[in-house]
Amino acid sequence: MKWHIDRRTFLRGAAGPLLPLPFLNLMESSASGAIDDAPPLRFVTLFKPNGVHPPSWNINGGTEFDFRMSPLMQPFAKHKDDLLILDNMGDFGFSSHANSTRRFLCGHHQSTKTPSIDQLIADKIGGDTAHRSLELTTEGLFPNQFGCSYISYDQNGDAIPRESDPQLIYDRLFQNPMSNPAKRAEMTSLLDRVAEDARSLQRRAGLEDRQTLDQYLSVVRETEKRIANLQQTKNTIPIPTIERPLAPANLNEQVESMIDLIALALWTDSTRCVTYMLGNSNSRMIFDFLGIKEQHHYLSHFFRNFSRSNLDALLKISLWHMEKFDYLLNKMKSYKDHNGSLLDHSLVLFGSGMGHSDNHTVKRVPIILAGQGGGRLKTGRYVRYAENQQLGRLHLALLQKFGINIDSFGQSNQPLPGLDGSDYTPFRERSFESWVRYESGTITVQGRLRLSEDLNEAKIFYVDVPGRLPVRVEIEFRDFHDFNLAYHCGTPIELTGDGTQRNGQLVITKIKGLRSLFGKKPGTQNG
Repeated sequence: MKWHIDRRTFLRGAAGPLLPLPFLNLMESSASGAIDDAPPLRFVTLFKPNGVHPPSWNINGGTEFDFRMSPLMQPFAKHKDDLLILDNMGDFGFSSHANSTRRFLCGHHQSTKTPSIDQLIADKIGGDTAHRSLELTTEGLFPNQFGCSYISYDQNGDAIPRESDPQLIYDRLFQNPMSNPAKRAEMTSLLDRVAEDARSLQRRAGLEDRQTLDQYLSVVRETEKRIANLQQTKNTIPIPTIERPLAPANLNEQVESMIDLIALALWTDSTRCVTYMLGNSNSRMIFDFLGIKEQHHYLSHFFRNFSRSNLDALLKISLWHMEKFDYLLNKMKSYKDHNGSLLDHSLVLFGSGMGHSDNHTVKRVPIILAGQGGGRLKTGRYVRYAENQQLGRLHLALLQKFGINIDSFGQSNQPLPGLDGSDYTPFRERSFESWVRYESGTITVQGRLRLSEDLNEAKIFYVDVPGRLPVRVEIEFRDFHDFNLAYHCGTPIELTGDGTQRNGQLVITKIKGLRSLFGKKPGTQNG
């Protein structure tokens, strides 16, 4: 007779601590195909603050199945087959930082009385998990604009508090919440307290389950030691003689510890829904451990605060964010779950709430889905839509993937197509006429606008005209902002301005007018 244990089995110690388990073969129902045999579906969100430098992020060219990932995507390029990269997401014009966080999981910045999708999903899939959802962050509150600090909102549209201390998260997940913190130093290792129960389970388990159980116990042990070391490091600092830092001295360790706990919480079915902010939407963190001395928010405004060193620092921070996404994917792929990995049975949303980090455009917002979603997603693809898509359409489609059928969300009433390989209208270049005129110091040019890919001139734009040198657009911040040049990048425009000729190349130095051939008019998109 096959020995069977329940999915909600815990390891127990004499003193009462409970240690949740990952899925083991022993937990499968005896009847093949029973509902209990199906792995639970999880939802994870990783939010990146302060947008991106578009030329470093955007994929230009390629097809749905044959594409080259951009420079900023290289840290997680090895996971290409597990990714669904979405392009032309977002179309609201300008965005404030607070609007970008509200939009990220609520679909639209004006959706202030409704819940975010993670909370709707948590209601649906939470089941009998110990924790309905986890809302986590890396950075403290930004008091001047609280909206910058939240991506999760309850049924009334009110912000849900976040937690940032891995030690407290660990206690919630794996320590008895009734324990007296003052006696923590006297407590022996959690694994020691449940060792006898673990040995009993291992004696009954098959070879594969023993291997899974050994891996699980090792991971918990490593995580426990890592957080203990982190706490010990904090306690050795002479607090009376040190000033309060602007950012945690061990930010990288803190974030990776949090990701370790996220993966463990999902693997043990302690929760099935987690949101994690790598920083507030206008993050003021200083990445001194990367050798950077300026705040992230200051560096993100790379046009108005341009220098090559500032841009290099911004890209180094963005690459660090991408490495943490890679770290999460590696963790989730390393954990066996049913007939696959934890990632296979999860849907991970990674991205930001704005595109161009300086001009705060809500166009080509970075959005990537990862994991198979239990077969609900078709990954290994780059999907660039013909028209800009409101994020509410994506959210509506994701809700449906979790069995939540509602008519509208985030001011959208049609779900985004193509996530599961279904038909969608892909982006196609449209033909248009290009030309240029130069008369009495006035330049008028019709062509495709682009931002320079040369990092030494990151605030320079070009209008391409086939058969001749592109027209260089070298303007001050006021024109950059008022005419929303970043919003029109990649599209054909007619641009008129004051200019000159320099070494055979026409240069516009002051914009007088801009007309989009196929897109929105400047100033009409209230983000």
